[in-house]
Amino acid sequence: MPAENQGYEEEPEEEEKIEMGKQNDNNSMDIQNVNLEFETNETKELKDKLRKHFMGAIEKYLFFDRFPWNLCIQVIKLILITIQLVMFGNRRIMFVEYVESNNVAMRHLFLLHWSPAYETMPYPPITGPYAIYTSKDLVDHINFAMKQFSQTESLTLGPVRFPDGGNGMAKYLYMCVQQCREGEGDVFKNGTYSLDQHVLKDCVYLIPERGQNTERNFDIIAILKKNNISLVFDRILKIELKFTLKSYRISVEKAVHKPECYRIDGMVVFDNTNKNGQMVVHLSSSLKEFICGAEFDDVSTSNADFLGIALDGLVIFFCGTSFCLCIRSLINAYRLYKETVEYMNNKSKTLTFCDKFEFVNIWHLMILINDVLFISGSIVKILLENKHAESSSEIYDICALLLGIGSGLAYMGIIRHIAYFDTYNILTVVLRKAFFDLMKFLVTAFSLYSGALLCGWAVLGPYHIKFRNLYTASECLFSLINGDEMFTTFSATVTNNTVIWYFSRFYIYTFSGLFIYAALNLFVAVILGTYKKIKSKEYKNKKSNLEKFYEDPNEDTNKDFLGKARERLGIAWVSFLPKICCCKKRDQHQDNQHQDKQAKQA
Repeated sequence: MPAENQGYEEEPEEEEKIEMGKQNDNNSMDIQNVNLEFETNETKELKDKLRKHFMGAIEKYLFFDRFPWNLCIQVIKLILITIQLVMFGNRRIMFVEYVESNNVAMRHLFLLHWSPAYETMPYPPITGPYAIYTSKDLVDHINFAMKQFSQTESLTLGPVRFPDGGNGMAKYLYMCVQQCREGEGDVFKNGTYSLDQHVLKDCVYLIPERGQNTERNFDIIAILKKNNISLVFDRILKIELKFTLKSYRISVEKAVHKPECYRIDGMVVFDNTNKNGQMVVHLSSSLKEFICGAEFDDVSTSNADFLGIALDGLVIFFCGTSFCLCIRSLINAYRLYKETVEYMNNKSKTLTFCDKFEFVNIWHLMILINDVLFISGSIVKILLENKHAESSSEIYDICALLLGIGSGLAYMGIIRHIAYFDTYNILTVVLRKAFFDLMKFLVTAFSLYSGALLCGWAVLGPYHIKFRNLYTASECLFSLINGDEMFTTFSATVTNNTVIWYFSRFYIYTFSGLFIYAALNLFVAVILGTYKKIKSKEYKNKKSNLEKFYEDPNEDTNKDFLGKARERLGIAWVSFLPKICCCKKRDQHQDNQHQDKQAKQA
């Protein structure tokens, strides 16, 4: 009895403990559920923000029916800047052609024995440099230039005239002579040559004297003698003949722009600074626009000018709008980044550098840069077309750089909007993932390339036309990597030194084998390796910590998204095509069964 009573009394105590434990567990579960519910709401809100932030314009449109205004602005901007760039490019090409043709005309007019053979491409050279080799040739060339320049208005076929003012001195060439100062002693007397390192520079207007028959005498020796300037031919370093003319440019067939007036500053240079017996001669000229009030009498160009300014204004407006939208997106991204970091810190978690870098949108930065470039280029273009800035090659080049680089970045920036399609986005994904591997490879390749470049330039430079300068040697080696002009590179070595000749063969064979067959193929292999890695299932399932945090685990949502994508992008036939095929197979199977039944009954 005592034992039974004792056992009977213990059982209720154990049941009470179990019930009390269950009550405590229920209370703790209720507290956890309350905390979990609060945490889930906070987390869900942050996940929704992150998921929406990292969506593209097309994805936002498919999920939330949000019209992609930013995408439309980028497309309109792209159309406008393309039209603007084409119009500016055509005008710039016309200006450059005018400058080059003007240069060629001046050479034919003022240089003795100039021929079209000197107007070919620099490589391969058809003729040697335009140069003179005797003192008589030097005197004849200067006398010829003096005579031709004095008759410019009557000889030239273009609208070229002498400028006004300057007391009439603009009709004459301005000559500057640089000579070494005469040293002590005679040339090579007692096996030495005394030469003063100081350079004497004398300048004078070449005004021909009138002869007895009132004809002008174009004799450089007499003019210099009259001005107390002696010309010692073996001490001449450089002679410059400077001149100034004025001209205008018109487009009669397309009178969309007013006639433009230019001042031509030209110079003929006789260069003997190397003192090697060959005096190279070249003529260069630069054009600067000046206001002359020229207009077409019967054509109004106000409409064309207005349309050009209107187009530039639209480009500035849309680029400014795009700039503001990108700034807003970057600010929102920064705010979301701060919110995410604060949330992770509260949960005792940290974001890696890669996770933090995902908040930096490279595409937005690229769009910001091209917007700034196009706004600046459009302003320069407006100043050029409205004559507030002089039309010169330098200003045109600056404007072309701004618009050209901006257009390249704009077309690259449009890629982010088609990144929704994996097939179109594969190029950017591969290059982004292979970037660091490619940089490591290029560091090694550049080291080998630099060594080969310096070696080839030092040894083959005096004997090979392609290795005379470092930049031409680098261009030659880079062309060899692509297989260009392989035989020409071999055959262009001009030397009687057998060692140098054999070295050139060994050098080119070694470089070609190392870079064409080894380095280039390894470079391609790095890209292919990254491509295969991206196409693998492991990479597709691999996600960053940030993506794992905000990803939507609901598969039905993804299926609905794909369905909307197919339907709204006009490719619903992709999902409808398997149904048609299945229906055809099912009908064919039923026909076969019906035929089998009829055969059995028969």
